[in-house]
Amino acid sequence: MGFWDSILGSDKSSEAPVGVKTSNPFNVTIAFAPLRLSAKAKSSVNLLVKVKNISDSPQLVSVDALLPKDALLGFDPACINKAAEKRVGELKAGGAIEVHIPMWSSSQTKEGNYPVEVTVFSHYINYEKVLSYIKKSTSIRAV
Repeated sequence: MGFWDSILGSDKSSEAPVGVKTSNPFNVTIAFAPLRLSAKAKSSVNLLVKVKNISDSPQLVSVDALLPKDALLGFDPACINKAAEKRVGELKAGGAIEVHIPMWSSSQTKEGNYPVEVTVFSHYINYEKVLSYIKKSTSIRAV
């Protein structure tokens, strides 16, 4: 990296070049629909996790989402569950899937940003053994 690249930025993409093997079999993107939760009211949004299998072999996939224990949000209407797991099943090579995980606020939810951690796992034979995983973090805003 040259001096001008550090100032102006490099034109090289951060993705792995085609034909190069990586240990991560997934490309993961996270979004919310709608974008925000309502504070001090019962409302819900869907956490949308898009998983694309970029490896040459099928993968057994599951998606986990975690909220902080002290957050007044949850993965159920009572806002008690702070963790959610979705077992997606087998994802073929080059295939993509979108996982919807509902998140809820309550009348006690305060305004602010709340961190959400999403982990996508690749399993071996069954869901008890993990081959690899990728973690992504984001935050949801309550207004």
